[in-house]
Amino acid sequence: MASPASPPPLTERLAALLTDHMARTGEAAADTARRLGVAEEVVRRWIAQAGGDPDAAEFAHLDTAAKLGAWLRARIADTGRTVRDLADATESVSTSTVYNWLKGDHLPPPPVGDEPDRFDLFLSHPALDLDLRQRVRLDEVRRRLTGTSLRPAADPGADWPARALPAGNRTFTGRTEERRRLDRLLARHARGDTAVVAALTGMGGTGKTALAVHWARTREVRATFTDGCLYLDLNGYAETPPLSVDTALRKLLQQFGADPATLPADTDALAARYRETVAGRRLLLVLDNAHAEPQVRPLLPAGPGCLTLVTSRNRLQGLDVTGGPVTHVPLDVLTTRESGSLLRKLIGALIAKSTADADIDALADACGHLPLALQIAAANYLTRARPEQVSLREYAAALTDRRMDALAVGPTDPALAVTAVLDASYRHLSAGARRTYRLLGLHPGPDWTTAAAASLTARDRDATAALLAELAEANLVSEHEGRWSFHDLVRDHAALTARRADADGVRAEAVARLLDHYLHSAFAADRALAPARDPIVLAPAAEGTAPERPGTSQEAVAWFGAEQRVLHHVCARADADGHDARTWALAWSLSNLLDHSGAWTEMAAVWHSGLAAARRLGDDAGTAIALRTLAYSHLQLEQHDTAQRHLEQALAVFERLGDHTGLAHTCIMLSHVSESQRLPETSLDLLRHALEHYRAAGSLDGEARALSGIGWTLVLLGRYEEAIPDCERALALHLQCGNRSGSAGPLDSLGYLHHRLGHYDAAVDYLGRALAVHREHANLRPQATVLVHLGEAHEAAGRPGAARDAWTRALQIYDDLDHPEAGRVRDRLAALPQDGAAGPAPGLPSE
Repeated sequence: MASPASPPPLTERLAALLTDHMARTGEAAADTARRLGVAEEVVRRWIAQAGGDPDAAEFAHLDTAAKLGAWLRARIADTGRTVRDLADATESVSTSTVYNWLKGDHLPPPPVGDEPDRFDLFLSHPALDLDLRQRVRLDEVRRRLTGTSLRPAADPGADWPARALPAGNRTFTGRTEERRRLDRLLARHARGDTAVVAALTGMGGTGKTALAVHWARTREVRATFTDGCLYLDLNGYAETPPLSVDTALRKLLQQFGADPATLPADTDALAARYRETVAGRRLLLVLDNAHAEPQVRPLLPAGPGCLTLVTSRNRLQGLDVTGGPVTHVPLDVLTTRESGSLLRKLIGALIAKSTADADIDALADACGHLPLALQIAAANYLTRARPEQVSLREYAAALTDRRMDALAVGPTDPALAVTAVLDASYRHLSAGARRTYRLLGLHPGPDWTTAAAASLTARDRDATAALLAELAEANLVSEHEGRWSFHDLVRDHAALTARRADADGVRAEAVARLLDHYLHSAFAADRALAPARDPIVLAPAAEGTAPERPGTSQEAVAWFGAEQRVLHHVCARADADGHDARTWALAWSLSNLLDHSGAWTEMAAVWHSGLAAARRLGDDAGTAIALRTLAYSHLQLEQHDTAQRHLEQALAVFERLGDHTGLAHTCIMLSHVSESQRLPETSLDLLRHALEHYRAAGSLDGEARALSGIGWTLVLLGRYEEAIPDCERALALHLQCGNRSGSAGPLDSLGYLHHRLGHYDAAVDYLGRALAVHREHANLRPQATVLVHLGEAHEAAGRPGAARDAWTRALQIYDDLDHPEAGRVRDRLAALPQDGAAGPAPGLPSE
């Protein structure tokens, strides 16, 4: 008598119950986990250990198009939006189309390519709140209902001939979008037009092999390629040379059981034998770690029964030219969510449960979200850091300071290290690309242009562009909208390689060229933006430097907008490396650009360094200019006491030097402090002193500035008629000197005083002209000031709608600048009557 079957293990029984419950109710794994009071990952692990699929269970009950439509209708209802709302917001989707889906009619078959169709786009609407994993599962429901499912009807069995294919990585996670793209290759393969080729590419350590092996071992792939899989490591980036085509063909034929002694000696004959062997078979070919296209091309099967998956650090663009269309699947680092999921698997449930998400994210950030780095860091944390004594956050902080040394397993396995992986990519570059790579590791900013790289390396721009393209082809740099950047770990490696390979003097010369590139480019931008400003004299740029030359104010503003983040790091690097003359000159050259963008906190930081540099140089004039400009940035930040202290120090230095221009500039700045302290008479005296000093120095531009200030101060004192001649004289002098930017000040004053005199049309005209000048020169804060005045003129003229329009625009600027004036403008808007006519205010230039 047969013994009764033993009951299934508890986990399997629990998984079966959970799967059945989720299939009947359509409940997601996360919802089930909340009901049970456990983590979502626990539910997923229970079901997966029992051979189930928690994601599939979520939608298993959708076995008809009508049920799918009912589920979608309920999802839309939960959003609180209408079908029309969602359809109108989705490209190529009409309301009637969605209603057909909701009824279970006209469900479209899925696309065969990578581009999403109408159904995909609709499911991607943010209001539906479906993550990528859910959308993939719903895509499979659609495939099942339309008869185009990629899932096999039966299990392919355990005897599938995997041949040399490595075992899968047990901690593999994420890559949902990339796996979806690979799954769609099966649909192309099913059409049988030609052999399908896909290239998985990315920098070393992104997990290309892990993804290829994981996908190759899925049930769908095994059921499709019934003759099994051929796997070959082409050794593209090892210390030994890449596998030759001859050797690769022999290894592949031996996987079919060929006797090495019977294989022909000639490579062409070997290729013919290979093509004959694979002909008519349904095979998956995984060519791992390819070096370049010539190594891969002879190994690609021609028969429609085969699909080839190539992994490489090289982009392999050449395969498209000779082998027909290739599906390129680039792999970047993991997302924050994927990195966190992988780390939780690696460190184990016990530690993960007692670790805050922020600490796990900190370690992921320290590893640059690179899969290889995450795995090494997790292993080292468990085996070396003693988790019971060192928290994950402490470990992450320590790792950040020495990533290149710490992200390695140890001397027993030297190849398993981030440095070793990147060394392998570096070795396969040309000599010129290796030098470019090393020197780019010295660049302090987050990204760079081809022009900056050319100065750094002392090459012409065309040659530099070609070398950057080589680095991009090797996935060591990336390019976006004309700017190049490193991944964080690659940057660290490039800098480390430069320290190892290049002498101190070589690196110092490269940094000097880089600093001069940005200094002379910024100086040219300043001259284009403020041609009337008294220039400084720069030392010649280091040999090999080719600065950029913005020639107009628009070009200057665009250049600065593109480089602002970089310039912050460049200034810090110049200061830290003791380039005092360059530090001061950079601060001077950036002053107008920073002021016009409202970056006064950054301006203050730059000039703190500039002041220290001038004092170290013993440069009294430079020290006085630094004090005055530093005071200006503090004045804009409404730190009036600090500004006045710096100005008084500057005034003493300029008096000792007998510098009339410097004294005049400083008096004007002190007048601004007095104005902010509501001391207009004191401000007027200071401006008149400034006018005397400008006339003594013979500066017409300075005279225009002083007269403009005098006119405005008279306006503040209510002496409007008296102010008109000074403002008009200032306007004429600014235009005579070619200083269109400076003309905005007296235009604003004339607009303001004509408003006070009741001449509203004249006021709007002057203020509109002032606003146009500020917009032309991208002067943000002055734009807001003029808009406030314009709103006041409209309000006084009985046009509340026009006032609201002007003040709304002013508020947007003040909010963007985080300026304290924003609150006062917001109060004015709140006090306006709500029934004023809307529409653009007269006097406002078009946006």
